[in-house]
Amino acid sequence: MAHRTTVEDQRPTNKPKAAKKPATGGLTTAVSQEDRQPIFDAFRRWGYLEATLDPLGLFEPVKHPDLDALTGEAAAEARGIYCNTVGADFMHLPEPERRRWIAERLEARSGQIDQHKILERLIRADLFEQVLQARYLGTKRFSLEGVTALIPLLDSILDTAGEHGARESVMAMSHRGRLNVMVHAACKTPHEVVAGFEDVDPRSVLGAGDVKYHVGATGTYTTSAGKEIGIHLVSNPSHLEAVDPVAVGRVRAKQTRYGLRGPYVDRSPETLNKVVPIVMHGDAAFAGQGIWAETLNLADLKAYTVGGTIHIIVNNLIGFTTKPTEEHSSRFASDIAKRQSVPIFHVNAEDPDAVVRIGKLAAEYRATFGNDVVVDLIGYRRHGHSEVDDPTITQPLLYERIKNHAALWKIYAQRTGMDSSLMVEAVRKEYEEEQTKARTLRKIPRLRRLPDYWSPYQHGRYKPEYEVDTGLTTEKLAEITDGLVRVPESFHIHPKIAKLLEQRAEMGHGKRAVDYGFAETLAFGSVLLEGHPVRLTGQDTQRGTFNQRHA
Repeated sequence: MAHRTTVEDQRPTNKPKAAKKPATGGLTTAVSQEDRQPIFDAFRRWGYLEATLDPLGLFEPVKHPDLDALTGEAAAEARGIYCNTVGADFMHLPEPERRRWIAERLEARSGQIDQHKILERLIRADLFEQVLQARYLGTKRFSLEGVTALIPLLDSILDTAGEHGARESVMAMSHRGRLNVMVHAACKTPHEVVAGFEDVDPRSVLGAGDVKYHVGATGTYTTSAGKEIGIHLVSNPSHLEAVDPVAVGRVRAKQTRYGLRGPYVDRSPETLNKVVPIVMHGDAAFAGQGIWAETLNLADLKAYTVGGTIHIIVNNLIGFTTKPTEEHSSRFASDIAKRQSVPIFHVNAEDPDAVVRIGKLAAEYRATFGNDVVVDLIGYRRHGHSEVDDPTITQPLLYERIKNHAALWKIYAQRTGMDSSLMVEAVRKEYEEEQTKARTLRKIPRLRRLPDYWSPYQHGRYKPEYEVDTGLTTEKLAEITDGLVRVPESFHIHPKIAKLLEQRAEMGHGKRAVDYGFAETLAFGSVLLEGHPVRLTGQDTQRGTFNQRHA
């Protein structure tokens, strides 16, 4: 029978020694750097298992034997960093410089955080959902309540990305919290989004059924430093992760536009950092669906890389009605990301300060190393799956606990000692006015717009005047052919390829009928002559799997 690897089997070879207990009293003795290093290494490797990550306390920490015996000052310090409300899972990375970079930042003194802004954003995220609930009781909206920390998390990521040169961000997500993100990240006005519930335009499908939380949105996010970042939230049906490769592909195309240098494309880190992909997943979909894993597999390939994607798991520890223990075989939904060199930061959604710090760390990691990173934001789901089902039927004990659990903004206001009453009153009044405005609209606003470079595109009904002459002169075809069949003198060409190029030379000069393969190549050549780059990817491009594409 195959040996099953357990946590115990993966212990570091230099098992740390327990700090010596003081001979008398309760004081700890000083720990030398030599003893301190292996103690910290143990917590860096296994501390995430003992972190307190579930706001409801149901997803309990797991004790690890390598940490049990560690006591003393160094162990207490390391435990406070790695076994608190952040679980940093990064010691599987094979690159020592990346592990060191992460550890240094996790163990450094925390910088200042704008707690007033965090409180305001939490209030806005929660009251937006409450106003919808009060007006449209029983209507599906896939509330963000329970993980409203997603909004300050996105703020932190976008603010940091802006510091590293971001001009645009392409976002992808399924339905959970999508309306909230439209308002607070894509910066659409609430009445634009709320109008989708009013069915103000019976001729428009935008007011019907599921479309309001499937449609995309574009807007402009202003960072705390005053920099504007264009936000593109990609449209997505209820096929959860289907949008992932679409969003990342859009990022690649936008980066190419920024990097065009004549016939060449600059793909330096500076160019890649101008467009940041942020993909939000549900915990069940992240663990169970394959399309995001296929997308991740392309992340570091030269032909597909976008310089790293920031993945956020909006983790409410339930998939429809399924508990994590019945949903995936690993402890965390994110564990599948460890197939590659990807750090994972689990964070308790009820510690907004920690959430903001991890958002900054994730964005800095992506900008520094150009690789994917996962933030596992662990909270809960206050209502049923879609507000039209009763979760107390399938999860009675869980929802008894949730019913008595305060909203995050209330917990945060009490924890920080801030008075939230005036802020709550102002935000509630603002959203109620926006809701009233939505009821007066005669047509649902368009939530997305195409970039300017789409302006030449002719849409609508076909008109004969749209026809243009797309042909090429025989002289131009001959010119393209000569460039395609030219072989450098120092290049030793395969005899079969030499024969193919000889035949194509005859085709291009009218001595042989043009076949489909060469017609395609001539078309590519004509586009190149006009200054447009051509990108072919896949196994049939460089290796010559399909001979018609030899250039």
